[in-house]
Amino acid sequence: MEKYSKRKQLSLLYRCSFTRLGLNYYTFYETLFEQAFVPEKIMEISREFNRILGEFLEGKGELSQLDTLRNRIIGDMEIVTAYTDCFQIYEYVLNRVERRFVKGEPVRSSVETFVLSLMETLSQDRDAAILNSRIQEIMGQLPVRYTKQKFYSLLMERLTVYAGTGKKGFEDLLYLLKTSSMVSLPENMKTDEEELYAFLEKLRHMNYRHMNKEEYWECVDCIHNSSDRLRRDAGLYLLVSDLVNDLYVLFLSRQEALVDSQEEQVFENLAKEVLKQFEREDKAPLGKELFECLEKLEGIQEDTMERLTFEDGEQDDTLLKIQKLTSGSSFARLDETEDADEPADRAWIEEKGRELCKELDQAFSGMEKPVVRAMMAKMFSYLPVVFRSMQELETYIRDSLESCTDLAEQEACMEILTWEMMEEDALV
Repeated sequence: MEKYSKRKQLSLLYRCSFTRLGLNYYTFYETLFEQAFVPEKIMEISREFNRILGEFLEGKGELSQLDTLRNRIIGDMEIVTAYTDCFQIYEYVLNRVERRFVKGEPVRSSVETFVLSLMETLSQDRDAAILNSRIQEIMGQLPVRYTKQKFYSLLMERLTVYAGTGKKGFEDLLYLLKTSSMVSLPENMKTDEEELYAFLEKLRHMNYRHMNKEEYWECVDCIHNSSDRLRRDAGLYLLVSDLVNDLYVLFLSRQEALVDSQEEQVFENLAKEVLKQFEREDKAPLGKELFECLEKLEGIQEDTMERLTFEDGEQDDTLLKIQKLTSGSSFARLDETEDADEPADRAWIEEKGRELCKELDQAFSGMEKPVVRAMMAKMFSYLPVVFRSMQELETYIRDSLESCTDLAEQEACMEILTWEMMEEDALV
């Protein structure tokens, strides 16, 4: 890339990031002090970010310290995500026993009528990507009644669809399948979140086929308490991660960027004032001057983004790193190499698939059948659609529902699918 072109890119990136950082930093301050309780480890991250930002505003600071903080946030977020995935598995199980203990509205339609209605809804989707997404959601909610060997066969069939695609993308899929279905979990889940781990242990050791009403409600409380906390923590980690990413861009681009000194001064005034409030741990509302700073920054980000483009096949190390930081994947690892040009052949995919099946064998061992079925359903929700026609899909859905001998589970599945389809339609 020519030096002028690179400098122009870095100038736009610097301008965009200091604007977004200024606006989000104020939002982070407000959000943090509106919380009734904030975990100490998030407060520690906040204090460390404030320290590094303060040094940056003085023209100092070390990028290596920000890199260390960013990796810590990614590690913490992996634990939050792992717990979220685990509790979603058990929520799937509890949803299917709910009608044993909670009187709900009766499902008045037969399986045949329900399937026809569901297929009619799906047929209205003209966009192939949306249709595939909806089918995957359905696959994740249908009753699963496969033997392990049948499931492994279906899993391998779906994985081989990726023959010819990049190895990196396929390995990302394997990672998603393992982490979302409790096959692979972070080692420090227990030490980092003892209360959540205790909830998870209660759910792990429950006998779902023979549970009583009291046990059911204990499990429901575990799910609700955990979900509220995980949503809160995930939101805070996302906010601080975006702050770190934008500050990272400023560190990488500040030496070469050409900026409007007046705009930059507005950002610095805003950041310094919010930083003072943080240091005082002052929960008082910010003053009029800061609102004026916020107003002056509005619109800059949109104007900059319209003129900012990354060239295909970008080779500059700094711009490649910034591209990851601004990609929208807030927790992307910066040290990962791209192997997209190296295609995954069928033999390699089958080998990886067999390794996954061995890991699944270990994970399923000792698990309650309802939990194993939930894990299988979760994996199906991430796998590609392999139906050759809508008629084949219709037959699959009908057979899945009719194979369910537990009427309470069958009705729960139909109710959940109806609710999901209605919600999707409302969003379109």
